[in-house]
Amino acid sequence: MGCITICISDELEIAFRRIARLKYGDKQGKISRGATEAIFDWCQREMLKLPEGENVLDD
Repeated sequence: MGCITICISDELEIAFRRIARLKYGDKQGKISRGATEAIFDWCQREMLKLPEGENVLDD
């Protein structure tokens, strides 16, 4: 499993934590689940913009 460290604005962090808590409850791992979902969705959208035949998983 990989680990990514990011810096975001305080406002975005507060909003993200609140939404993750609302969606996933107070279960352990809610921040990781929300971040994984957000990054996955972003990757899916961005892959649609890549040129035909471009494979990001080959690196």
